Amino acid sequence: MAEVHIGDEQVRDELSMLVAPVNLISHATVRNAVARLQDDHRLTDPDTAFRALLTISQRYDVKLRHLSAAVVNTEAATRSTTSGPAPALSFSLRGRGDAPKRADVLADLLTTAVDLFSAPAGAVQLRDAMHGGLCIESHTGLSEQFRHHFSYVELDGSAAGYATGHCEVVRVDDVAISSLYNLIDMEVLAQSGIQAELAVPMCDEDGRNWGAVTVMFDSPRPRIDPFAVEMLHGHADSCAQWLRWYDNAVMPMLVDAVHDVAAGQSASTAEAV
Repeated sequence: MAEVHIGDEQVRDELSMLVAPVNLISHATVRNAVARLQDDHRLTDPDTAFRALLTISQRYDVKLRHLSAAVVNTEAATRSTTSGPAPALSFSLRGRGDAPKRADVLADLLTTAVDLFSAPAGAVQLRDAMHGGLCIESHTGLSEQFRHHFSYVELDGSAAGYATGHCEVVRVDDVAISSLYNLIDMEVLAQSGIQAELAVPMCDEDGRNWGAVTVMFDSPRPRIDPFAVEMLHGHADSCAQWLRWYDNAVMPMLVDAVHDVAAGQSASTAEAV
């Protein structure tokens, strides 16, 4: 079984040492959430608001970026809150309970995907709640250069982006001649040993596109079993339905927890004064 990694938001290119694109949008989202908490709880110190976010992020193992977006979009999250148990996943048993770990479910989807095709690499990319493009959330077999360059991509800017934007399976038999990629993209793919891709969209029961799971091959025009594609499509849609439940049922609870911590810190500061 391939080793699966959760999306790295501190990836840096070894040559340029430039901050990965995902870090730029993450920092912007966190700043917005910090400002929101400062306003709501009259916190003068942004570090105090940040600690409230970080506390809940670490306690529930949820990405700071995703949690911060939920704090900023509190009203929308509250209106869409639903009750009931998590929907069953076709590929994992780790999505159960009141607050299951989102990262575990995405890692299981990725493991299932690469195993289905005996692929050397793969990634799960989800739409960012604030900025709309795709972020790598889980990956295996990908070079640091790839993870830096494709850490955040706009829709239609890759096989995964096109699959997400159009909610259709995208097969790229040779990335070196694909119109989806520019010359810099092709260079990164070549240096990462990726020559072909299969991107499967993750669409929930309402037709909302959450992202895509992509398997990557080290040779062009790989043999791909149509039955395996259908299986992965079903797993991806199952995950999308679960993600919808998670954002509706779990994230509002975590946002409340952030506000509870921030309120406690605000009260402690007032008492100290």
